[in-house]
Amino acid sequence: MRDKFKLRHLDILIEEDPEKRDTSILMKEILGYKQSFFSKTKWFLKNFVKIKEITNEIVSIKYEDIELDKEHHIKYPAAIDHISYLQMVNLQSLTNSPNDFTMSEHMARVIAIATYSENKFSKYEPESESFIRYKNYILESKMFSMIGLYTFIMNGLEKVGKSWDEKFLSVEVIDEDLEAHGGEQLQQFNIINTIKTICSDFNCDESEAWHKSYYMVMSNSYSKAYANYIQKQIQITKEAQIRSKQIN
Repeated sequence: MRDKFKLRHLDILIEEDPEKRDTSILMKEILGYKQSFFSKTKWFLKNFVKIKEITNEIVSIKYEDIELDKEHHIKYPAAIDHISYLQMVNLQSLTNSPNDFTMSEHMARVIAIATYSENKFSKYEPESESFIRYKNYILESKMFSMIGLYTFIMNGLEKVGKSWDEKFLSVEVIDEDLEAHGGEQLQQFNIINTIKTICSDFNCDESEAWHKSYYMVMSNSYSKAYANYIQKQIQITKEAQIRSKQIN
């Protein structure tokens, strides 16, 4: 029975007020209720209770505990940072604003962005008809399979984000002069600067830069940060040696 639930049904199920849940949609789409049924009144009363029981049972499930359905045909990247830089930027923006859409729409968009290239074998273009159709297809897919995939993607994002943060923090060099003159305000230009850097380092135009692997982009940035860190450490060591000689 639970396989009949589509991702778009989730919005009905998570309605906090049971009296506001539009169970009529579930009656029609899950149990196949039609007004032309023989003895429809008796059928309706019997199955209205049934759909209530089913929805209450499903609502009680902890969605974060739903495991990834590895047998589902939607492919997903081996590591979330293997997606393109454009996909990751849009994915991070979307996950930082979960209330911009209904829950089912939010989840469908997250899944669609993260898995589009794996399943369509083409570059991700967020405004394309192909992407919109793919997102709508996910809304019509099995709810529990999509919840499991969504959880897998979100866990992957958290893991990858933490990993890169730790790497960059280990080689962080604070420019006191830059900080004193409003260096934090430059953070808003990070994406623009990153695209310019990709174009320069990989000898490509802007359209190509957006579709470079996020892992490749971050690895390139990290290698530069590491080189800068080493240079800074050498500078600190030399300055310390000079001061030591001056004292002696």
